Amino acid sequence: MRTHLKLTPLNLALLMAGGLCLHGHALAQSDVNARIQQLEQQLKQLKEQVEASTKETVVVGDAPGSLRIPNTESSLRVYGIAELNMVREAKGDNSNNDYSTFLPYAPLKGSADAKKSGRSYLHARTSRLGLEAATPSPWGQVSVKVEGDFNNDPRLGNSSVSGDSKNLYTQQVSNSYGFRLRHAYFQVGGWMAGQNWSTFMDIDNTPETVDFNGPIGATFLRQPQVRYTYVTPQSGNYTAALENSVSYAIDKTGTAMKEGFSSMPDVVLRWDRSFPWGSLNLRTVSHEIKLNDGAGLNTAKRGTGFGASGQIKTGGDDFISWLVTGGTGIGRYFNYVEGAGYNDITKRIELEKAMGIVVGYQKKFNDQYRMNIVYGEQRHGTNAYTAWAKSNGLDSGQYGVNRKVQQLHVGGFWNPIKPVEIGAEYIWGQRKTLAGETGDMSRINLLARYNIN
Repeated sequence: MRTHLKLTPLNLALLMAGGLCLHGHALAQSDVNARIQQLEQQLKQLKEQVEASTKETVVVGDAPGSLRIPNTESSLRVYGIAELNMVREAKGDNSNNDYSTFLPYAPLKGSADAKKSGRSYLHARTSRLGLEAATPSPWGQVSVKVEGDFNNDPRLGNSSVSGDSKNLYTQQVSNSYGFRLRHAYFQVGGWMAGQNWSTFMDIDNTPETVDFNGPIGATFLRQPQVRYTYVTPQSGNYTAALENSVSYAIDKTGTAMKEGFSSMPDVVLRWDRSFPWGSLNLRTVSHEIKLNDGAGLNTAKRGTGFGASGQIKTGGDDFISWLVTGGTGIGRYFNYVEGAGYNDITKRIELEKAMGIVVGYQKKFNDQYRMNIVYGEQRHGTNAYTAWAKSNGLDSGQYGVNRKVQQLHVGGFWNPIKPVEIGAEYIWGQRKTLAGETGDMSRINLLARYNIN
């Protein structure tokens, strides 16, 4: 059997050194010493080159899908989504709002916008880009995430154009949208700090929809926070968080008051646990709604909210998701209510009472096809807030306070190849104001998405 010797620079140098030893008697001793020194210098240079090459080689990182940054212990992953949505409005025109699925402001029957139908548009502003990094530390792995998309209100796009014409201007010129921050946080052990999904939002059990906004009647919120999670193997995870506070209240004209004055962070408590049959989540939030104009107005009330949600396995990869959310003065933790209003007669802040449910079912036929049916509903209770709203005429009209809002999503996704998703969904919705007026919406949303991992 023949053995072949690979002629690497190192092997070649060794062969040359061996040759010198075999034939050293034919050379002067001084020539041999000089040649050996030369070979030693070459070997040293080769070793340095090999070590440098090894350090600069990109290798697989510690986090899934990541690469090791050369000369560091950190791993980095770049990901994103290139996405196109095509929308066809079958009933009404709600384009004055960021999304026509913003049902609480849907056009009321008899209005000019309600009589219009058939609006179609395409956009790519829900495309996103993100970075994830991981670095070992004495306290465990430090993980970092920064992510953004382009889903800004187009009417905010160009300062030289005012009013609702900004949307039209944007589409006429370049269809460009500003980059906005979604996530920016780091976590180590049980601690997390930065902007992330609110601890009051159960993102894992929120049903999937083609529509970007998702179902009405739940929490959809990202904000800065500091969070700690205590993990137990038997009784689940216990989480406490301090989150950004926004003191928001409307006046008797329905306009957001500029006197909102946040003096302390919101407090969120949460418990999660997985079971053989699915999962369960319980949570509560408490936040201050305060008004202070520095000239006599200085009043506050505390809004509270609660939530319960979970998932029930129904066989195979199919499951039912459900969420219940409600409270008094829950504000932005509910999608969507105003939350509070200022009564300038009694000098009191009146808190809105609301309750919402979301139920979704996902049927996964195989690795390529899945279908979703999702229903969401929110109701508004009768209290001092609704009496104040009626007394000031806020119970009717385009931006009137609603009594009930409901929405149905029926759609699915097809994955022809792993990184590509094609989605289609029909959405029906209806709202009813405190005055008894109704407004309907009906739309088809088509989606094409490429996942960059």
